[in-house]
Amino acid sequence: MEKEAYYDDEVEILEFQPSCNKESKFAAEIVEIGEENDEYKGVNCGSKVNDNKNEDVYVAVGKDDVHVLKWVLAHAVVPGARVNLIHVSHPISSISTPVGRLWIGQLSPEQSKIFAIEEHNKRKNLLNKYIRLCLDNKVNVDTILIESSETTKAILDLIPVLNMTSLFMGTKHQNLARYFNH
Repeated sequence: MEKEAYYDDEVEILEFQPSCNKESKFAAEIVEIGEENDEYKGVNCGSKVNDNKNEDVYVAVGKDDVHVLKWVLAHAVVPGARVNLIHVSHPISSISTPVGRLWIGQLSPEQSKIFAIEEHNKRKNLLNKYIRLCLDNKVNVDTILIESSETTKAILDLIPVLNMTSLFMGTKHQNLARYFNH
């Protein structure tokens, strides 16, 4: 497998795995995949991430998470498996205009509807690139769309509802060098 440019970004891949506590009930735990392989920063490629590769895999995706989905497709699923893309969008409360921000309540119903359609189309186009990537890898794909002002809470609330055992999300690390160079 050739090394791709997106692995050069500082990306932390997290996997949700249930763990048993003393009462033998499952407790939610997010596990950071270690840095055992220098070829892929922040990714443990030496072992299988998902031992039961027939399980559903959930991937939280945003505007720039192609690298996360590519990693999941390469390391956590096999052809024929199902990937569930989770996308959380914020409720529309205002829009940017050349003259500043306008609150949605200041718009006419027709203008609000036009803006909502534009936002829907942007989200649809964003998700289509992720869906195409899954289909190109011969992986079944479903989408879960959530509207919430609290992205993290919305995703965490889904874990028990969907009985998730594999949830992947990427985070970009801040470049710490800029703090020390002042």
